[in-house]
Amino acid sequence: MIEPGDLLLRWVSEQGAGTLSEVKQGAWWLAGTRCPEVEPGAPGRWLRDAVSLAFMDVDWRNRRWCAAPPVLTQLPQAHGLAVLTGSRTAAFERRLGHALEDGPVELFRVPSARPSRDLPLPASLIVQFSDESGLKDWATDLGISYTPCFALQAAALLPPLRLGTPASVPEYGKPLERYDMERREYQLVSNSQTDGLYRIKQREGKQVCQIRRDGEWYETSHETGIYSVVAAQNQKADVLRWLPEKDSGRKRFGTLFVDWGYPLPDLHRRVAVMCSGLAPHINEKAQNLAYDNVPKSVAMKIAESLGQSLGGNHE
Repeated sequence: MIEPGDLLLRWVSEQGAGTLSEVKQGAWWLAGTRCPEVEPGAPGRWLRDAVSLAFMDVDWRNRRWCAAPPVLTQLPQAHGLAVLTGSRTAAFERRLGHALEDGPVELFRVPSARPSRDLPLPASLIVQFSDESGLKDWATDLGISYTPCFALQAAALLPPLRLGTPASVPEYGKPLERYDMERREYQLVSNSQTDGLYRIKQREGKQVCQIRRDGEWYETSHETGIYSVVAAQNQKADVLRWLPEKDSGRKRFGTLFVDWGYPLPDLHRRVAVMCSGLAPHINEKAQNLAYDNVPKSVAMKIAESLGQSLGGNHE
């Protein structure tokens, strides 16, 4: 029997695209039949992990999603390892099975652990190879795109933190919430006279995030908005930390720790995840996420792009 996380990815892949409400309903159906301990916020968390793992792309503002095409990319300095990500239709799985029969690579299905309150994630497809030219030819035969190392390439292109498009003042009388940086949650407020990150319900029922800066309003996402508020306060929040590996010759690689309440934006999160091909570990006690096999140079680019300095870990 196909595992729940793989089953949900199969459904997403066969659907191809749709609305967020539809995919969340599908996730809830799966939870009701296979995952009885799942919490209400689990479908949203699954979507964010699926975006990080490059299974799908989401337009949060317009509440639309689409499946990402299959792509093969090397992991940074991972001794002949690559990750095969993107959508997985039944037809693709059949092609993959045939390609592995006499191909020059070996495939490992590696699970990403998640607590019972969350929906399980699909297994990551880690590919072991000995020759890059053979890996590229194998990708071509499989009919998928190949890129040498997405994590290194995308890290170099991470944009600096900027305010978004100018937005209108929130409509009077509509529910308005301001993000409390200390409590790490939105709090209902009666007015918008203070600068900060707000969540606003629009006429059509959508919730959007906006920043108030010096009396002006700008569109943003929740994740980018948090770092924009911290940067506006001229603060180095010390929420991104990196710890090198202990193995000889691996000191330039390590684990990137990101504190809860300061989630990375979609692109930054995908860069961090594509260093290992696995979703981050959830550290309940330390209240952070841990991304493995992240080169220090990549961790520094992530921090710089968000207006933060990269600290050492002090769990």
